[in-house]
Amino acid sequence: MLLYSHNESPQVPHAPEYIFFYGHRAAQKSGGETPVSSSLELFARAKAEVPEFIDLLAEKGVLSRVVYKPDAQFAGGSTLRQAFGKDVLDTDDEATRRAKIEAQIKRYGRGEHTTWEWQDDSSVVVTHHLPALRTQAGTNLPVIFTGLAAYYRNQLHNGTSRNYTQQLFGDGTPVPEHYLKKIADITDDIRVLHKWQEGDVLVFDNVVAQHGRQPWEGAQEDRIVYASLFDGALPGRYNDKPWAQVVQALDG
Repeated sequence: MLLYSHNESPQVPHAPEYIFFYGHRAAQKSGGETPVSSSLELFARAKAEVPEFIDLLAEKGVLSRVVYKPDAQFAGGSTLRQAFGKDVLDTDDEATRRAKIEAQIKRYGRGEHTTWEWQDDSSVVVTHHLPALRTQAGTNLPVIFTGLAAYYRNQLHNGTSRNYTQQLFGDGTPVPEHYLKKIADITDDIRVLHKWQEGDVLVFDNVVAQHGRQPWEGAQEDRIVYASLFDGALPGRYNDKPWAQVVQALDG
């Protein structure tokens, strides 16, 4: 299955700064490469070719709605308890369980810019108003930090829509398809493909680089790449919008 190029964890406020990949097993047949592309170059190209889209992202940001269910929704996905239930006990009643989960969601520390809504099936929809445009700490260079093109291309390629995550403009309106196609086309033009060999280590800055995963011929277990994620300096604001600065999670 294709995982199109994206910054890691663009759908939530707190993303890792550094990612380490270790190639434990490489696909012996075709495919399985890891595409890597520059978020800096993506911003520069989009600013030159679709400046109105950059203006819209700066003005509105993105609205990310993520559904967390009691059971995992896809292979490797997190359950609600795995995401927010570190203090939940098997003996907790429903009200206590929900209170503990809500306390963990509040640790995002973004006030009104992160909200949640419980569903009848005991799942919860968490909504974040996030900046898709950020700046690299230390250089203040602007980047597009997003998974917008990935949601678009994954759906086209895989033939399914993962309805547990939505990415919209910050005012709740859909992002026009021609903008999604444009940033995907730019990404295709600027990316490089890393062909894995067993024992390879790939390290990159998640703020200024995007990554993905190409499909491969053979069984799922024919390709195994382990990932380690590390926090670092927070990216900076692109503008003065109240939702445009991500912060460190609160203790607790």
